[in-house]
Amino acid sequence: MSWLEYLVPKILLPTFTWPHQVLGSVYLASSIPPTPCLFPRSVRQAFGFFHSCLRSFSSYYCHWCGIPFDNQIAALPFGLVLKWSDGTRLEEVATIMITRSAGFPVPKIVSYGEHPDAPHAPVSILMARVPGKDLGDPELHEGMTDDERESIFAELQCILQAMRKWSHPWGKDQICSVLGTAVRSVRIPSHAVGPCESESEFNDHLFSPISGHSFETRLRKMRHPIVFTHGDLKHHNIIVLDGHISGFLDWECAGWYPDYWESFWWNELVWRLGSGKYAAELESEKALVPLTVDSWAW
Repeated sequence: MSWLEYLVPKILLPTFTWPHQVLGSVYLASSIPPTPCLFPRSVRQAFGFFHSCLRSFSSYYCHWCGIPFDNQIAALPFGLVLKWSDGTRLEEVATIMITRSAGFPVPKIVSYGEHPDAPHAPVSILMARVPGKDLGDPELHEGMTDDERESIFAELQCILQAMRKWSHPWGKDQICSVLGTAVRSVRIPSHAVGPCESESEFNDHLFSPISGHSFETRLRKMRHPIVFTHGDLKHHNIIVLDGHISGFLDWECAGWYPDYWESFWWNELVWRLGSGKYAAELESEKALVPLTVDSWAW
């Protein structure tokens, strides 16, 4: 792609990004912003047709730029990407809008489309590309200073603490998405459940594959506050630029969960962020995973 960098306007290159929302540039909301009013279905389907055309265009665009084509995160010119994957739902659209309104460094949504002929990937999102590299990138990690690492930890802790203080708009005990619908996660049997009126109802579904195992009773007795949760806290969902978080991505699993739920995808990080008090839940999770792994199929 080197020759393109000299002959083609930067805005057409797959590396181009628009100015992004920097953490701290706006006040982080202490309460959850209002749920957005989404496009009517007819408009979503019209955008869905447009997005289908964009994904087809992306394959030619990537070939022209000499980069791999990804049909789930399709690269486009003008600083845009098209997300169209199995996990993408309207709940993610609403969550991104809410968290961006709250001041979090999340992508700006341009449009979102609905695809009634694709039940396993019914929604696509056209959004601005986020600058930086994901936190799991070996080159990035090796090049960071101790001060930059501490800054990233502090910024992530700030985000998590802010959203976990939000009041629950659907009832303090209900486990659900921001739209009051089911939550989705590969850690849940069949990958979706709810809305659940209580943690007990949630546990009944969560632990159904391990009925009869010795630690089932221990797990069922656990009770926790229900807090707003990203649900997929992994290094590749945290984008870093110049030693600061520039993007917090992939909100398809987000919703209202027991407060320990964020603590297992990236154990070392969340332990550093103060999750040591969930040691018992962590041990139970480690035992649960191999017993439910057979249900992890989209």
